Amino acid sequence: MRVIFIGLVLLFSESIRAQTVESFGIFGGMNFPFTIDQGFKKDPRYFGRFTVRGTPIGLTYGYDKVGWGYAITPSYVKIGQKFIIKNTNGGEVGERNVEMNYFSLPMALKIHINDMAFFRLSMVAAINVNYLIQGQEFMTHDASKLNYPANVIIPTAPGYNLVYDGVFVPEENNLVYVANDKFNPLQLFAGVGLRSDFDLNDNWSLNFDGRANFGIFDPRKSDYVNSLQADGPVTDLFGERREVYLSVGVGISRIVQGKTGFKTKRTTTKRYNNSPSPRNKSKSRSRG
Repeated sequence: MRVIFIGLVLLFSESIRAQTVESFGIFGGMNFPFTIDQGFKKDPRYFGRFTVRGTPIGLTYGYDKVGWGYAITPSYVKIGQKFIIKNTNGGEVGERNVEMNYFSLPMALKIHINDMAFFRLSMVAAINVNYLIQGQEFMTHDASKLNYPANVIIPTAPGYNLVYDGVFVPEENNLVYVANDKFNPLQLFAGVGLRSDFDLNDNWSLNFDGRANFGIFDPRKSDYVNSLQADGPVTDLFGERREVYLSVGVGISRIVQGKTGFKTKRTTTKRYNNSPSPRNKSKSRSRG
């Protein structure tokens, strides 16, 4: 019994070592951002538009053992939703673009749903630390008549004229409406999703990653948000804001040996005898 027990322990230990995979790689993808802003919901000018951003793009480090693992995926990510601007008749006349570019450092825990020799499917829970590179909101619209809320400031630039049923506005192209200094330099996101790692061979792995990421804080600075609650005229209607984005990524990773005794998962076919091939047999008979 003692010999059997020791044999099982050694077999289990070897299985753990054999199913340890460490990898480095690159990935790219896209995300689908949603800016949830209570102020925009109250403003009759703005209506959310389905938005697709061509990021994230970055590097990946993965480490997997039996049952669990983790992934670190530093990347460049662009989030923020686009909003349709409508005139007083409900016609679409322009767009407000909420855009924030971050250097993101997601750190994810992977819980494996399966542990096949060449394929791992995992549930993912992550925390993303995001550093702001650039944040702005742009306005682009045709010359038209808009329905400004009562306490929202009407610009004094030429072409803006208040009338009894709205405000005539001139054509604008990428007007910076909210500047970079109004956004917080740091933001945290919580992410959940699924990740799959498909080992093409002993050296390369193909990765698929899909996550929903939820902003924990308002991305704008508190003094700017507080200014929107002033009793006098304001630049926007006040409302809490959170950023959410669904990210989809595809990458390729190089499987490496990261420690002494490291073994990648592999499936191999062994030859169990040293008998010559049929071609070699025929040659040996002809020589005889």
